[in-house]
Amino acid sequence: MIHPPLLLIQAAPGGFEHVVRILADVATIVIALALIAIGLAAIAAALKVRGMIRRMRGDLKPVTKHLEAAAANVGYLSAAVRQDVEAVGKTVRGTSERVERVAESAERRLNDIHALLDVMQAEAETLFIRTASAVRGVQTGAGSFVRMQRGPEEWDAAGGADDLEPARPARRTFLDD
Repeated sequence: MIHPPLLLIQAAPGGFEHVVRILADVATIVIALALIAIGLAAIAAALKVRGMIRRMRGDLKPVTKHLEAAAANVGYLSAAVRQDVEAVGKTVRGTSERVERVAESAERRLNDIHALLDVMQAEAETLFIRTASAVRGVQTGAGSFVRMQRGPEEWDAAGGADDLEPARPARRTFLDD
């Protein structure tokens, strides 16, 4: 088994390698300086942006106050409109309830009037029938009275009780018009 040597000896770099190392070190320093310059430029830009933001805050402060005042006014108007809408809703509901009560009352009154008209019609029919019956009774009685005074032969020759009955009008229907 072979063991590797414990100490390595490095050969001295040649001219070309030495130049490449120096150039690499210079490039590293240039890159570091460029990064530092970029960092400083970024810090300067950030400071400028920060100053602009501060100025914009100062410039926008009055606009912000006006917007806050407008929002407060809109809130007040919204509350006032909401209250007015609720009041109108209450009024409409109250009016609707009153109209319903009036309609129910009118319906009850119409039903009462209808019932009254039914009773009046029944009474008028009854009165008419009684009157017609009374008139017929008077005619029959008058006919009997005349027959008793004239005698049956004269009565039949004169046409009986026909001359005592009133002429009845012909019945008319809605088709006759």
